[in-house]
Amino acid sequence: MHPSRLPSFCCVLVSLACQAVPKTFSCPARRGRGEACQGSVNVVPEPRLFASEPHPRWFGNPGNPLPGTFESKGWSNQNWLKSRFHFRFAEYSHGPGQFGVLKVMNDDLVQPRRGFGAHPHRDMEIVTFVVQGSLTHQDSTGIEETIGRGGIQYMTAGTGVVHSERNLQDHPLRFIQSWIVPRERGQRPNYGSMHGGATANKSRLNTWFHAASDVARPQPTPVKLNQDCNVYVIELSRSKIGPPLTIELGRQAYLLCVEGDVLLADGDGQRHSLHQHDGAELKGPLLVEPSAGAEGSLVLVFEMQISEDTRGEF
Repeated sequence: MHPSRLPSFCCVLVSLACQAVPKTFSCPARRGRGEACQGSVNVVPEPRLFASEPHPRWFGNPGNPLPGTFESKGWSNQNWLKSRFHFRFAEYSHGPGQFGVLKVMNDDLVQPRRGFGAHPHRDMEIVTFVVQGSLTHQDSTGIEETIGRGGIQYMTAGTGVVHSERNLQDHPLRFIQSWIVPRERGQRPNYGSMHGGATANKSRLNTWFHAASDVARPQPTPVKLNQDCNVYVIELSRSKIGPPLTIELGRQAYLLCVEGDVLLADGDGQRHSLHQHDGAELKGPLLVEPSAGAEGSLVLVFEMQISEDTRGEF
């Protein structure tokens, strides 16, 4: 879905359980006025995010072309990079630090023939989901690879790695990059990927695709993380209803509306609208049931154990 298109309609219904057994997923009758379900929804609308458009020559780029020139052909934004930071990052120093083990969630739009030059990382699990265009990765271990829409790139920075991320194409690149705090520091650097294409598209079409899981658990996911964190993605075609996704008691999740519009309905009957680029903090027990309208939708979910590092009232 091209960002210039109007966002499609997507409805995600969330049932919040009040009972100790998370499999029930229903709110029993209140014993007293004001008694609430255990689960919670905290919407993070795009206006609360930090929108960053850095210096045109940041990361060694040659600067922005003048509008209307041949070099600006294919550009959708005047600056080479527009990033939306969900958590504290770069010049965004006054926002929330992280959500559980999710340290960084950046929604990046990179213009043609621009990108992030060589830079180091250390002791972080980095997962990148390509939404639009093609991302070319090159690192100090000798790996060079290009992945397109629906592809996932992951890297264990561990003891240290230097890499670059560039858009070598003639059209914009959009990707979601997350940094996850590892269980242990000093891991051996590692890189892996899952390409997009027909097989990947089918695996997440109208169903939740389990993209990433803890390396310590025997789950057949293409991405293995050195942390208790799961990543799910679903792409709904128009007018389709997806299966439910369970957020268990004692767990929490960060939901990102990548494309389309999202409606969250909690167990108290309140509804929360999300639009493209919005996020939501979810606290279990929850049951997430998505349905899409005329243009389809794309949703990412990062699920983990509950901790004190949250943005809102959790």
